[in-house]
Amino acid sequence: MKIIDFHTHPFIHESENVCFYKNTVSSTDEFKETLQGFGIDKICGSVIERMDEADFATVRRLNDSALELREKWGDFYEPGVHIHPYFLKSSLEELERCRKEGVRMVGELVPYFMDWEMYYNDAMHEIYSAIRDLGYSCVSIHTMQEESMEAAVKNFPEIKFIAAHPNDKQCFMRHLERMEKYPNYYLDLSGTGIFRYGLLKYGISRVGSERFLFGSDFPICNANMYIAAVNSENISREDKKNVFHKNAERLLYGEKPKKSKKKDKKEKDK
Repeated sequence: MKIIDFHTHPFIHESENVCFYKNTVSSTDEFKETLQGFGIDKICGSVIERMDEADFATVRRLNDSALELREKWGDFYEPGVHIHPYFLKSSLEELERCRKEGVRMVGELVPYFMDWEMYYNDAMHEIYSAIRDLGYSCVSIHTMQEESMEAAVKNFPEIKFIAAHPNDKQCFMRHLERMEKYPNYYLDLSGTGIFRYGLLKYGISRVGSERFLFGSDFPICNANMYIAAVNSENISREDKKNVFHKNAERLLYGEKPKKSKKKDKKEKDK
């Protein structure tokens, strides 16, 4: 079955390598080969780096790394662009630049990692307005500041928001409540949570399989464990297809056109 890992963090420079254990994933090539070895066909995500102090030059360099990886990997990688609300003008320019380069998604945004906080304030309102107007497909956001997350989702129903990480049961239940309230709110399965058996089946019973995306957070987490977690849930094959690749394809590229019917043999032979 085709697998799109919606939540990864590839790297070019060692400072962008977020694997907890150094020398485990030691190169860009090893990153790709490891995921392909697990059976993953395509990845999405942003290049990240811890910032102790806000610096837009670093933000731009991370986006440049993502664009360079797409150039190197082609269809294997769908890059996510970063913004930074402390640098509103530069963020708006960066959104325009990357959209012209064909980037479809924003994030994963990780405020705590890059020295900013709120998902919704005056600056973020302008940034979301630009994301909407430029035609980005979706925004991936790390689960934190849940009230400000919800404010963003509520105020921009035209934008598809994908929250990262189910987290503990209490947090997962809040995710489901938001998913029931807002049709533009989705959840990727990366990080803590999916190791609890039944999480996915229960979530599907509440909001349907069309609202969940496969994600691993590789190289922070072991992507193969997440594949096994989805495959071991007692859900239908069609549900698994939705989670593993169809939902990501719909979000990023829209509904695929139906294939035209094959011509019959007589017509082919003419």
